[in-house]
Amino acid sequence: MKKVELVPLQGIPKVKPGDNVSSFIIRALRRKKIVLSDNDLIVIAHKIISISENRFVSLSSVKVSKKAKLLSQKIGKPEELCQLILDNSRKVIKSTNDVIITENKLGVITANAGIDQSNIDKKDAVLLLPINPNISARRISKAIYKETKKDIGIIISDSIGRPWRLGLTQVSIGSYGILPIKKYKKDIYKNSLYDTDIPIVDEIASAAGILMEKDIGIPVVLIKGYNYSNSNMNSSVLLRSDKNDIFK
Repeated sequence: MKKVELVPLQGIPKVKPGDNVSSFIIRALRRKKIVLSDNDLIVIAHKIISISENRFVSLSSVKVSKKAKLLSQKIGKPEELCQLILDNSRKVIKSTNDVIITENKLGVITANAGIDQSNIDKKDAVLLLPINPNISARRISKAIYKETKKDIGIIISDSIGRPWRLGLTQVSIGSYGILPIKKYKKDIYKNSLYDTDIPIVDEIASAAGILMEKDIGIPVVLIKGYNYSNSNMNSSVLLRSDKNDIFK
C-alpha cells in the first residue's frame, strides 16, 4: 500500500456569500506550492459551501406555524428554529427534551435537520445545508480541472451524531468522482464475505475531520496517495431506504 498523506489547507480566507470556493482552494494550493495529481482528493467542510451559496436565514424572518409552536413547547428550542427544522425535513424521527432528530431534505438522519448555528458571525441567523452537495462537489471538481487539468475527487463533509455512541463524526453529504462504497467479496483467506460494504467517502471524511478542528478554522483537507475507484455515483447511494431500515 502506498503512503497516504493528509494535508490541511491553511490560508483559506473567510468565505462570504457569493465567493468562489474553488478559487480559494486553488490559491491556497499555489501559496503552499502544492502540485495536484490526478486522483488526489479534497475534503471540504460543508459550512464554507453553505456560506458561499448564501444559505443564511434570519430567525426574525421566519413565519411560525402552529406545528412549530407545539414542537417548541415540547423540546424547548426557539419556535423559529423549530419551523426551519420542519421546513428542511422530510420527517421527524424523534423529538424530546432539547433534541430533535429528523430525516432532512437530503435524506440524511441528523439533529436539527443539519441546521447550523456555530462559527457564523451573523446574529439572529442560522445556516442551512447546501441545496445539493453532490452538485456543489461536481462544480468544484470541474472548476479545479479547468485551472489545473487534474481530475480531483471531491467530498463535502458534515458532522453528525451516531446512535448508541457519544460524540460527532464527519461523514460525506456530497461527493463527486469517487466510488462512494466499496464492496468486499473475499477476506484474506479467500472466504466469502456478505454485506461487507465499506462507505469509503464517509471514512475519508472522518479521517480529514481529524485535521478540521472546529476552533482553528481549517475547512479543506487535501488527500494524496489514496487509491480509489472513479465513479459517477455520489454520496446519495449511501442512504438506506425505508424498506431496508429496521429502525425507522
